[in-house]
Amino acid sequence: MAEFKPITTAEFERKKRPAQTAFRAESARYDARTGKILVHLTNGISAAFPLQIIKGLETATPDTLKKIEVQGRGFGLHVPMLDADISVSRLFADFLGSTTMIRAEQRGLASRKNGVKGGRPRTAAQDPA
Repeated sequence: MAEFKPITTAEFERKKRPAQTAFRAESARYDARTGKILVHLTNGISAAFPLQIIKGLETATPDTLKKIEVQGRGFGLHVPMLDADISVSRLFADFLGSTTMIRAEQRGLASRKNGVKGGRPRTAAQDPA
């Protein structure tokens, strides 16, 4: 038979699962005045995206974008008239940019500059005295 052991509040807080950090949509609509899709997230953040950055919607007309559905507990958007599905987390990550990718691009640029100069610069410890 299983034995249950009581735990303290501090131990419970330490072991509890981290909060969900994924972007989840609460609602979405097309704003014909600005020509952007406005997405409201469950965490209270809202953002508007131009159609040009959303693959498959670049040439969509306002009539086809009248109805946008939130699907998959907020992880996706669906445009029924175009049969287009959009990942909410991918949309935000692509638009806002990933800090990991930005750092990787900066490291690559620095590496290319050092390569043109003959390699990585020497540090004081590497310089012969």
